[in-house]
Amino acid sequence: MSSRPRFVLSFLAWSSGLSGGDRHLLEAAGRWREHVDVAVLAPPGADETFGPLIGDVPFRKLGGSGFGAGAALALEYVRRAVEVAARTQERADVVVAYVYHLVTQRRDVRVRTLWSKSDERVALALLRRRAGLVFASNDATATVLRARGFAPVRTAVGVDVESFRPASLSLRPPRGVFIGRMAHSKGPTDAVDAWSRVVKDVPEARLTMVGIGPERERARERARQLGIGESVEWPGFVSETEKRRILSESRLLLAPSYEEGWGIAVCEALASSLPVVAYRLPVLDELFDSAYLAANVGDMEGIAELALHVLRDDALAERLARQGRETSARYDVGRVAEQELEEIMRRLGSR
Repeated sequence: MSSRPRFVLSFLAWSSGLSGGDRHLLEAAGRWREHVDVAVLAPPGADETFGPLIGDVPFRKLGGSGFGAGAALALEYVRRAVEVAARTQERADVVVAYVYHLVTQRRDVRVRTLWSKSDERVALALLRRRAGLVFASNDATATVLRARGFAPVRTAVGVDVESFRPASLSLRPPRGVFIGRMAHSKGPTDAVDAWSRVVKDVPEARLTMVGIGPERERARERARQLGIGESVEWPGFVSETEKRRILSESRLLLAPSYEEGWGIAVCEALASSLPVVAYRLPVLDELFDSAYLAANVGDMEGIAELALHVLRDDALAERLARQGRETSARYDVGRVAEQELEEIMRRLGSR
């Protein structure tokens, strides 16, 4: 039997696709395997999605294959939580938690948000009792965690920078790309509205909307209403390889998010030497500073104007490309994974 430390990664809430946090943890753990034994506890089907990122590790099935909705969603989540507790009765040497953003920071009062805030309070109470190490990915989240009695350690959502190959922007057509879950907080409809203004000045401009989610059909309908249906492509969920191809053929990333826990799509675009036009958010300022162009949240005219500057001004685009690539190097997943493993092993040693 191996005498190396054993890591079990639990993906309690996973249903399909990959969040930025999922991908970071899998890619980091793939690099930890040189020093520790890693296994994954996740719902059926996860091995096909996770395997390419983490490699050949033991997968243990958790719960059912889907979440459903409403009461079915709540019941499946509870079932998985009970199963995790039952299968990990022996006390872990250290429980590690990653907190990328907190729902409590949202101001809306929709039923779904209020429910999520309630779940979050319960989860944080459990973490206070069990977690020996809590990583936080931005200053705002770390501040809230400290106010709730945690001592968070800062981390980043690492990106495999070398897997994104930059190319000359001057050779690319006037093409923008949106990448993210198509939910209200990511602003997919704002992206379409902004692009309609771009198309008025650059009729040949095209926008690729990558991702799936509850706002996708609404955004598609908005494109038709604005008369730019033929200027917008909707490939849906794409593979990592296809995403890199799309980035390599685009001129800019459009990221009108209303909130971000970190901004992995922004960092991946910067790693591709792709200029980013986004709404100004404190977390993006904290992480990427002047490497991206920003308009005030909700100012679709503003991000459209910035997009037009990038499409028309090769010198500006190339300057942003160089600065973006240099900035993304700070968050290379190899470096981040090494720092995280050192902190985890230090906590293990202290116990």
